Amino acid sequence: MRKFVKQIMMNIFLPRLLLLHSLLVVCFATFAFGATRLPQDEVQALTDIAKTLGKTGWDFSVDPCSGQLPWTNISAFKGFESAVTCNCSFDDSTVCHVTSM
Repeated sequence: MRKFVKQIMMNIFLPRLLLLHSLLVVCFATFAFGATRLPQDEVQALTDIAKTLGKTGWDFSVDPCSGQLPWTNISAFKGFESAVTCNCSFDDSTVCHVTSM
């Protein structure tokens, strides 16, 4: 009976524990690296540019350097692109700066 319980622990519990551990590591890494890395003054500059251009589609709750929509919206029509390109190699890759729009 003891061997059976040990086998159940090894075959069922341990893989689930490892899966849970892996998921937690991925989640914490996502939160750690998902923080805004663009300096606030550059976010403010993008906000001012959006107001000047009448741009309403930029979502400032999303980091402009994250590579997520709407910051990477490349249109097929020239002049309608809405992409922000960043260089994130500053301060050991913890700070980004906008390099093109």
